[in-house]
This record gives sequence, C-alpha cells and structure tokens, in this order.
Amino acid sequence: NGNAARLVLREDGSLNAALEAYRGLRTRLMRAQSKSGLHSIVITSSLPGEGKTLTTMNLGLCYAQLPQQRVLVIDGDMRAHGLTSMLDHPNSPGLAEILSGDVAPDEAIVATNQKNLFILPAGMVSSPPPELFAGTRWQEFLGHCGEMFKVILIDAPPILPRVDFELISAACDGIVMVVRAHHGQRERLQNTASTLDRKKLLGVVFNATDVSAKDYHGYEYGYGYGKD
Repeated sequence: NGNAARLVLREDGSLNAALEAYRGLRTRLMRAQSKSGLHSIVITSSLPGEGKTLTTMNLGLCYAQLPQQRVLVIDGDMRAHGLTSMLDHPNSPGLAEILSGDVAPDEAIVATNQKNLFILPAGMVSSPPPELFAGTRWQEFLGHCGEMFKVILIDAPPILPRVDFELISAACDGIVMVVRAHHGQRERLQNTASTLDRKKLLGVVFNATDVSAKDYHGYEYGYGYGKD
C-alpha cells in the first residue's frame, strides 16, 4: 500500500477556519447524497490554478474522518497530474491504465495512511484523454467503484480549456466548482456555470487563499451554493 505523501489538512489552531469550511461543504454534499443517492462528484474549476486539486484532497480527508465513509479520490486530470504528485509513487498505474484495459481497478487504487481514504492516480497516458473517457469503460468503472465506496471524488480538468471535463462529468452524479475569490471573476463564473448541467451542479466553493503550498496558515475557505 502506498501513502498519500502530502495530506494537507491538519487539525490545529491555525486551520480551524479552513477545517470548518470543509466540514460544512461535506455536510451539504452528504445532504445532497441522502436526497438523491449520488455517489460520484466531480470537482472542477474554470481555469487552472484555482485550487480544485487541494479542495478535492481535503474534502476526501474530511469524508474519511467519518465512520463508514470509504472514499475514493480519483485524479481525472491526466494532463496536470496534480493530485498524483501528492503520492509516494506518482508513476504507479492508475486511471489511464484502467480505461485502457491494461490493469484491474484493484491493482491501481492506493490505500493511504488515513483510514477509509483511497486514491487512484492518473496513470501514464498513452492515448489522448478524450479517447479514454469517451469509451464505455469510464462509466463501467464508476459503477464498479460505487459498489465499494460511499463517495467518489474526481479531480477533473478545468472546464474552459479542455473537452475532457464534459466526458468525465457526463458519467458522474454531481459537479462542484472551485473559484479563486476576489479576482474579478464574476462574469467568467456566470459564463462557465451557464455551460454546466444545472441539475448536476451541487455548488460553488470560493477559495480565497493566495498562499504557497508550503504555508497553510493563510487558507480561508468559503462556500456558496446554486441551490439547497
């Protein structure tokens, strides 16, 4: 079993606000899950650099801290590999090999040092990502995971530059958008949200931080929702 090398959410005095924000997001998503029975949630953003990968990882940690909440976090951003870089063995087989039919899911899913938290790295891409997600294996794989995990969180590519997101989200139950707040993005947010399936849009996470990955003391997370 591998370990997630940089599990970034720590419960100490400096992170109380961030921790509570993630717990609040988890609560709202669990409420949506109980109403509609959704399992797979895509975490995305309009553009790169808005904090979607960190949000996905920390939300997964929050879910895993609850009893009987087996959670799978998937690196679906095969171009950036941001979540995969948090692993001890970033070159391990992953989602790309599963969708190519080269490995079985159980061979690629990695257990972490957090109970109930499992990660699937992006893997080594040999075909363009749209071709991998366009086949039937992606939907079949999510169905398989839905039988083993309470919730599946997918760190997806940004919405605007890539077609990958549309293919990934089509097979998933819900979408959460991450937005770096206070950067004059209201118009772009509205334009991006208008392209999404409103029935799947579970909410928007406003990420107000602008600090480096080595210093977590400045993180402030808020969250707003398009619907209750």
